[in-house]
Amino acid sequence: MNNETCGKCPANCQPLPPFVLPSVFFIFHPANCQLPTANSLPLRIPHFHYLYPPMRLEKNLPELFEFLSTPRKIALVAHTRPDGDAIGSCLALKFFLEKRGHTAEVIAPDDFPDFLNWMKGSDKVFIRQKNPKTCFAILANSDLIGFLDFNALKRIESLGEDIAKIRGKKWLMVDHHRDPDDFTDFTFWSDEASSTCELVYDLIRMMDGDADIDSDMAAIIYAGMAMDTGVFQYSNTTARVHEIAANLMHKGIHVEEIHNNVYNQYGENRLRFIGYMLKDKMQILPEYRTAFMTISMKEAEEYKLSSGDKEGIVNLPLAMKDVDIAVLFTEDKDRIKISFRSKGDINVDRLAREYFNGGGHKNASGGSTRVSLEETVQILHTALAAFLS
Repeated sequence: MNNETCGKCPANCQPLPPFVLPSVFFIFHPANCQLPTANSLPLRIPHFHYLYPPMRLEKNLPELFEFLSTPRKIALVAHTRPDGDAIGSCLALKFFLEKRGHTAEVIAPDDFPDFLNWMKGSDKVFIRQKNPKTCFAILANSDLIGFLDFNALKRIESLGEDIAKIRGKKWLMVDHHRDPDDFTDFTFWSDEASSTCELVYDLIRMMDGDADIDSDMAAIIYAGMAMDTGVFQYSNTTARVHEIAANLMHKGIHVEEIHNNVYNQYGENRLRFIGYMLKDKMQILPEYRTAFMTISMKEAEEYKLSSGDKEGIVNLPLAMKDVDIAVLFTEDKDRIKISFRSKGDINVDRLAREYFNGGGHKNASGGSTRVSLEETVQILHTALAAFLS
């Protein structure tokens, strides 16, 4: 890679040798290079271009761009129990595609947390759980179906079964979770990306769409990245994440307003519930440096919790210096939902995959069981003994 050029600079622009930061390569150019590039910061300093990290899959992207050269009908699908990254990436890509002359709709299998309602277009998301016939019609009439923030049809449960029945459509995956299934015509994937919002940002830039990113789109992308990095504190917060955040701020976003919309919109019931969880429900397993909590359906009803009220609770035990793994078990009608978080090099993605029918990221994963809450807790004890041995 030494003395490699980006292929876009004037012939007399000789790049300086590159240097490496986590997950991203930079090539610096002399200050007198005046070429405006899509990947350069809006600063009067030597600009740089990104060379994508090795853990990145770009399948048939030139064909995708050619396919999108004429107006298309597009459906963008988020995963079950969608979070800010899933909804944000879908909405940001929807607005970009609409600016390019396409028709785009967003579909989610079920509802998303109320604290995402501030996002422009969130009120136009179709919820399959509420409107199954409308969602199926949108999918059946689409030329392209995009799967954002997940990488296997099983991740959208019965909606995936609907989609599997529809023939003759092009499929696109944009995702950052490990071990993707190979089921789409077009794929843009990297498990080194902080979020799917980061990848959507990259995809838009690859289509020369930086000028199309307005302040509303920038706010949505920023929020998705912030939520999937724990407000820029998890290990997936690379130098590149901060560079993108800076670029988005130049689009006119209001960071304080975004953070207030996402993190300061809860009710009194949630704070009282958190107090109850920490005082009465949190259990410590010192031999495994693990803490876990359980939420029964009765408790959720008693405290009148919405799906968004449970967000972030799993992270709280990690504030303790002697805890490296935090687990939250949430009872649902037909399963136990499980959230895992960890510090450092402890890979809860492997724990979730091997013992709890799940997966995700090294420090943040999910899973589920079809047994009782009590039996699931027992499985955790057994799994930790094997996992940490």
